Amino acid sequence: MIETFGTFTGIGVGPGPQEFLTLKSFNALMKADKVLVPRAKGSSNSVALTCIKDIDIQQDKIEFLDYPMSNDESLLSSIYLEIAAKIIADLKNKLNLVYITIGDPYIYSTYSYTVNALKELMPEIPISTYPGISSFQALSAALNFPLGQGKEKILILPCPETPDELRGHIEKNENIVLMKIGDRFDWVRNLLSDMDILEHCALGKRIGLDNEILTRDLIELNEDDKPGYLSVVLIRKFPAQGRIGH
Repeated sequence: MIETFGTFTGIGVGPGPQEFLTLKSFNALMKADKVLVPRAKGSSNSVALTCIKDIDIQQDKIEFLDYPMSNDESLLSSIYLEIAAKIIADLKNKLNLVYITIGDPYIYSTYSYTVNALKELMPEIPISTYPGISSFQALSAALNFPLGQGKEKILILPCPETPDELRGHIEKNENIVLMKIGDRFDWVRNLLSDMDILEHCALGKRIGLDNEILTRDLIELNEDDKPGYLSVVLIRKFPAQGRIGH
C-alpha cells in the first residue's frame, strides 16, 4: 500500500503589507491545517507573522518554530533536523502545512535549510514553494528606483566586512543590492561618498512595517534611522537612464 501524506508548502509573505501576498499563497494559507511560523529562539515575536497579521487565521492553527541565533554548525544542524522530524510527523498524519517566511523563501531564508533537512530525512517528501516579493523589489517599486536597465549587471550581496571588498564589487557591477548591513553602515556610506555615487543610491528599513524608512538621501540619516536588521541599500554606479528622443 502506498503511503499518503499531507502537503507542505513554503510561501513568501513579502516585506510587510498583506496586499503583497500572491493569490496562490493566500489560498494555501486558507486551506492550511497548520501555519508554521519561524522566529528567533527566545523571541515572542515573528516578523513573518506580523506581515499577515490582518489575515483571519485561527490562532490554534499557528505553530512557532524556534531557530537559534547561532553560528554553531552542529547545533544548527540538530535543530533543523529536529524541526524537520516534527514536520514529517504532521505530514504522515495527513495535515496540510504552510510555512511562512518574510520576503522570498529562497533569498537568505531559514526556509531553504529547513527544506534541505526535510529532504535529508525523507527524500521523497512532496514540497511546493510559492515565491514572495523581496524587500529590495518593494524598495525599488516604492521609490521608482530602477534595479537594472538594459544590460546592466545586478549583484545581490550580503555586506562584506571591509570597504575594499565592497569597492571591488561595485567596480565590477553596475548595480548592487546590499543586504545584511548591520553596524557597517557608516563605512558603507563613506565609501559610496568617496566613489561619488551616493546620490544614485537608496535605502529601505522595515519596508512595509511600522517605523518604515524609504529614502534616496543617505546623507541625512540620523543614528536612530541607520540600517540594522530588515534593511537594504540599493547601489547604482551610474544614474538611471531614459530613452526620450531615441
